[in-house]
Parts: sequence; C-alpha cells; structure tokens
Amino acid sequence: MSLSNLAKRWRSRVPVVVRFYDPTSGTIYLDGRDVKTLNVKWLRSQIGMVSQEPVLFATTIFENIAMGGDNVTREEAIEACKLSNAHNFIMSLPENYDTLVGEKGVSLSGGQKQRVAIARAIVRKPNILVLDEATSALDNESEKIVQTALNNLMATTNMTTLVIAHRLSTIRNADKIVVLKEGHIVESGTHDELLKIAHGIYQNMYRIQELRSQEEQKEAEQREAAQDLQSIKMSRALSAVSTKTDISVSAVETNSLDKKPFNFADMLKLNKLELNYFILGLVGTFVGGIAQPASALLITGMITAMTKQFGQFQSSGDRSHLASMYDDVELYGILYIAGAVVIGIFTYLQMYCFTYMQEKITTRLRTDNFKGLCRQNVGFFDEKENATGALTADLATNATKVSMLSGESQSAFFQGLFTLFAALVISFGFGSWLLSLVMLGLIPLLLFGEIARMKEMESAGLISDDLAIPGAHASEVLSNIRTVAALGIEKRSADLFDELLQEPLRKGRKEAQVNGLSLGFSSFIMMATNALIFWFGGKKVDDGTIGFEEMMRTLMAITMSVQTVSMASRFLSDAPKAFKAGSTIFAIRDRVTTIDSFSPDGLRLAKVEGRLEFRDISFRYPTRPEINVLKHYNLTIEAGQTVAFCGPSGGGKSTIISLIERFYDPVAGEVLLDGHNIKDLNLGWLRSQIGLVGQEPTLFIGTIAENISYGLAEQP
Repeated sequence: MSLSNLAKRWRSRVPVVVRFYDPTSGTIYLDGRDVKTLNVKWLRSQIGMVSQEPVLFATTIFENIAMGGDNVTREEAIEACKLSNAHNFIMSLPENYDTLVGEKGVSLSGGQKQRVAIARAIVRKPNILVLDEATSALDNESEKIVQTALNNLMATTNMTTLVIAHRLSTIRNADKIVVLKEGHIVESGTHDELLKIAHGIYQNMYRIQELRSQEEQKEAEQREAAQDLQSIKMSRALSAVSTKTDISVSAVETNSLDKKPFNFADMLKLNKLELNYFILGLVGTFVGGIAQPASALLITGMITAMTKQFGQFQSSGDRSHLASMYDDVELYGILYIAGAVVIGIFTYLQMYCFTYMQEKITTRLRTDNFKGLCRQNVGFFDEKENATGALTADLATNATKVSMLSGESQSAFFQGLFTLFAALVISFGFGSWLLSLVMLGLIPLLLFGEIARMKEMESAGLISDDLAIPGAHASEVLSNIRTVAALGIEKRSADLFDELLQEPLRKGRKEAQVNGLSLGFSSFIMMATNALIFWFGGKKVDDGTIGFEEMMRTLMAITMSVQTVSMASRFLSDAPKAFKAGSTIFAIRDRVTTIDSFSPDGLRLAKVEGRLEFRDISFRYPTRPEINVLKHYNLTIEAGQTVAFCGPSGGGKSTIISLIERFYDPVAGEVLLDGHNIKDLNLGWLRSQIGLVGQEPTLFIGTIAENISYGLAEQP
C-alpha cells in the first residue's frame, strides 16, 4: 500500500503503526488485534522501517546492519546489502564491512547511507516494511535496482509494505494507493483506477510530474546536442575505486593538531588585560591570607586572659578578677568582630576581582576556541579525533579549566603563601622559637593530611573524562531515539551503556579504596601531630622553658593556618589539567589552515560571469588518502550553463561541489572561476557568490525568518 499527498505532514502519521505515538481516537489493528494489546518490542520486531533521512551510528557498517536483527551473521548482512545494492560500494571501501562510518555516517554519501539503512531494515526479514521516502536519495539506476529487489522480496515473503512517496513512479505498481488530504483519505485505489478519477488529486499530481519529467528530458537532450562533448571530458572513472596513483599520499593535507606546551608564563599573559583587577585582588588576598594567623593572636589573648583571671579568682576568691576577665573577653570580642568586618570587605574584593578575571578569561578563551573551530577546513572535522561530541565537550570545559587556574586556584595559591608567611612571622616573632622549629618540621605532615582530605572530597564520584565515551553513546542514542525504537534496540543500547560504564566504575572503585586509606591515614596524622605538639608544649611549659601564652600563640598560629595553606595545593593539582586544556585551545586558535574563511586576504572580483573550469584535478579525502575520488579530472562550465552531474553514489558528484565551495582543496590541479584560481580569491567572498542546497538540509535553532536571513551577506 502507498500513501501520497502534497502535504508531507499528513503522510508522516505512519509512525503510529510502530506505536511511536498512539492515536487520540480510533484503533489500529494488526491481523484483527488492537496494536495496543501487543507487546511493543515484538510489534516493532515485525516491522522494518527506512526513513527519508537515514540514521547511521558511529560504528562499522556491519554493526549498523546487525542492529536490524538479533544475532545477525555476516552472511545475512551481505545478502541484505546485495538486495539493497550496497554490497559493491562497501567492498570498494578500505575495510569493507568493517569500515567505520563516522559520526552520523559522515564518511558515506547520502545514497550510500540510505542503502545501508535499507539493508538494516530488511536483514530481519520483516513481515511489514515501511519505506518513508526510502529511495529519494538514490540515483535513478540504484532506485530501480533497489525497487526491483524490494518487489522481489515482497513477492517471495508476502510482506506487507507501506510506501510513503512523492515520486509517483515509485508507487505506481502498489496494490493500493491512498491519497490523503488534511488527515483524511480522499482517494484510494490502484494506479490505473486513480487516473480514471476526473480532476482527482492523484490524477493532477501524476500529470504534473509526467509533464515535468518530459520537459526535463527534452531540455537534457537539447543541451546534450548543443554541447561539444569533446570539450567536456568527464572522467567516468572519477568515482572511484582505483588505488593506483601517481600522486603522493603526502599531498593530502593533514588535519591533526600541533600542540605546543602551555605553561605558567602563558597563564600569566592571560592576566595582562585584567592587570588592575589582579592587583586589587592580590591586596584582598593578602589581607585574607594573614587573617587566620592574626586571629590566632586574638584567640590566644582571650584564652590566656580567661585562664589567668579565673585562676587568680580561684586562688584568692576576689571577684574583681572575674570582672577583669569579662572586660578582657569583651575587648577581644569587639576586636574579633571588627576584624571580621575588615576581612569580609577584603575577601569580597579578593573574590570579586579574581572571579571577574576568571569569567573574562573564560569568555575570551571560549570565544577564541570557537572562532578557531569555525576557521578550520571541513576536512578537520572528518577526523575521528575531531568528532563533534569531543569538540563541543572541549569547548565547554577547556576554557573553564584554564580560567580557574587564573582565578580561584591562583587566588588560593597566593592566599596560601601569605598565610604561611604570616604564620611563621607570628610563630617565631610572638611565640616560642623552639616549639616553632618543632612544628615547622611537622608542617609537611599536617599539610599532607589536609591535602589528602581535600583531594578525597574533590575526587568523590567519577570525573567527566571517564564518562566521555558513555556520554557520547547516550547522546547518540537519545538524539536518534526514533531509529533506536524502530529497530527495537533500546535494551541493547542500555546494556552497551552499562558495559561502557564498567571501566569508569572500576577506576572509581580503585580511587575509592585509595581515597579511603589516604583519608584515614591523614586523619591519624593530624590527630597524632596535634597530640605530639600538645605533649611537647606542655612539657616545656611545665619545666618553665616557654610560657603558656607563647605556646598557644605558636600552636594556634600554625594549626589554624594549615587548612588555608593546603588550599594552595589546588593550584598545583589544577595546573596539569589547565596546561593541557590551554595547549588544546591555543593549538586550535593558532592552527594555520590553507582554507581560512576568516582571512581578509584574496581577490574580490568586480564582476562575476560564472565560468568554472576544473583543470587536471586529482583529489582524495583526508580520511581516505589511499582512494582516488577524482584523478586528472577536466571539465569546463561556461557562464550561464546548467550542468548536471550524475553517476553512482560515491562517484564524486558531491566532491565536485565541495571543491567549488573550497570545503577541500585538490591535491593536484586547479579550480578556476572566470579564469582565476579560486585559491587566490577571498574565501568569504567566494562562498557569498554561491547558493548551495544540500541533499540533507540543515536548519538552525530559531525562526524560519532567521534561518532564511543566514543566506544574506549582512543580517537585517
């Protein structure tokens, strides 16, 4: 059965058959049973569905086909590909059925992707086959072959087939054709029966398409007769599969990143534009850094006053000592509150300045990163390591990693230095030098304990790098959930996701064991160190070597500063990640590409006639440098001519357009526009002279008007 109408939106209601949606009213029956009463997975396993825009997953061709059924063998996949006319082109690929198709099948042409999708649909030998414009992306010869194969398959298996098409030649042999209008059936019958309906919708559509087809055929014959075929030497071998070549593989441009080391000096350069904020933030950091050691003086003074006055009260019974104690505590309390106000002001200054710096640097680096990505040639994105998911993840996180080192981590680092300096000055200058020396030797142990505690808190859970691969799989599955549902591979996808999580889980379990031991050991060190200091200090106070107040000043100044000093370790731990991220950003930003749409250089012709010439062109895709797509290709297109490129899928038709647009440069030969090598023309200007409509249209988020306005040189 075939569905046809001028309104595609009504034909698209077919997904209710596979229960992507349920009808708001009415019932769909399969062999007399309401489909709602059937197991959804079983129902979908009986249906093979091929959509207008095929979806392939980022794995091999065989694994994509195998998703169409359970335990699909390679022989079954090959048989399905032969039926869909995909086997020959697959065998011409370097790895045959083990060739990776790339993200969204980017390494295959539209027609090739469609044929693989058809093979995936029929490999399960479904009882119901749904073809939603399934052959629209195929050339005429391939469409006839695939259609013949599908007809034979349907005849031998009694398969129920639903064909959704606007090309009526595809559905003319259907047992029943249903014409829809605004969601209602207005005509139904065979091709011949519908043509007999006077002024019928189907009859009008058929006549319009027949007339258009005849006109196009007539124009093609006239153009063919008028052209000098000797001057248009189209190499029919441009497709293909020959690997014999006299062109060096090294002629193909490499698209890998040349990463240079990123270090502390580079990080400091990022602060130059915000130097005033850096200086103000440093002032706030200095006050915040000395706050903890300075507060140790107030706490020590308060404790000493309380113990001294209360001791005198107990020994003499004079309540005036209690009054003095109250006065001393009140004074220290006022000083503490005053200090808190000052520290609050300067901490605000510190955090504001360094956070402002961090956000400015984040914005600047992320903008540079995105501009750098936009500058790259199309071949750069064909590389596996430059997949969209990886690049967008880096775009989201790398700038933050670098800016945090210049912001929060840098602030903590300087604050730790100021705190350590103040703690040592107070400890040696106002406390006991003997106890200070002992504690100085124990500081590394105290720092180790505090750093281990902070590390355990920071590393709790899985880090984002561990989840990159599972995240990419989840994103691919969810963004193509209709295809996943139609194939019935939800559980298989979930199982694979669980399998991909096992490696991060193993790392997480190992980290948990290490973190647990280190945290327990650090707690022991801190407690044992404090016990040792109190024991040693008490002994020295007891024998009169040092005074109680001196001991407390030294003890409080250093122990209260350990936590702040340990925060400086964040700088050291964040540095490797920040340096790696900075290296990646700068590599993309500074990468020199021969195809640079941001470059102002190049000629801008005063008048464009539109004459194109391909002169001895040879080309290979960077990801397949061993396969010649074009070899010594020559073609001249005169101004005002209409030239059609035809041939099998993967034959180089889209490649020719890509060379005109300078998505790629040929490895040999020249492409000329009005006698000028397009390499000598300004790239932005060149592309502004060309209007391109691709096989798979792409619309951006926004309104229809906004999408149309992207075609203008200047936005309205």
